[in-house]
Amino acid sequence: MRNTSKTFSIIWKLALIACAIYGLLDGSGILAGSYKEGFPHMFTNVSNIFALGYFSCAAVWLTKNINDDAAITLAPTAKYTATISLLVTMLIAHFMLFDAMFQDGELVFHLVVLHYIVPLMALLDWALFDVKGKLPIWGPFAWLSLVAAYLAFTMIAVGVFGIYMGGGTTADISMYPYTFLDPGISGVEGVVGFCGAMLVAFIVLGYVLWAIDRLLGRLARKH
Repeated sequence: MRNTSKTFSIIWKLALIACAIYGLLDGSGILAGSYKEGFPHMFTNVSNIFALGYFSCAAVWLTKNINDDAAITLAPTAKYTATISLLVTMLIAHFMLFDAMFQDGELVFHLVVLHYIVPLMALLDWALFDVKGKLPIWGPFAWLSLVAAYLAFTMIAVGVFGIYMGGGTTADISMYPYTFLDPGISGVEGVVGFCGAMLVAFIVLGYVLWAIDRLLGRLARKH
């Protein structure tokens, strides 16, 4: 059952924004009085920054249109681009990079926030507040735009122009933000395979969301 309270929707979005701001500030080192040079190179941070921008705009828009029953979801394509990007970030972190989330044997809290809490809050924002059955069938291809742009920019910036984009776990071993994007470490075939697999994962996850949305839309119409 969709929650129709715009006040609750705004509060939820503000909570998501607060979590994202904390995670990004702590992850960047700013809260500790420093700055990590490789911070903006990681897709985790790119996707969270994009989500922060979207949900900030959405919270302001909903506040301005709180009495307009037709104002429910601001810029759906941007919202689901942010949501799918966060979910894939969470899945990759959990299944491929989980060990990197530990420091001295303990989970780093800001990594938990950026990889789990913000993505799950974005997914629940859709589940709680959006009208179901409205997602377009072409949506999953549009929603991979952020990761496609990230991959293209990274490969061109490093591979063509030699710009250093290392950071995080690759700071001293690669110019790329992830070893699986470095042809010198993973091989050209490995990089191409990973990029292809990531894009397919985005599309598949997008269609899972689309299918669930359609099913929930049908159930809502029956009631």
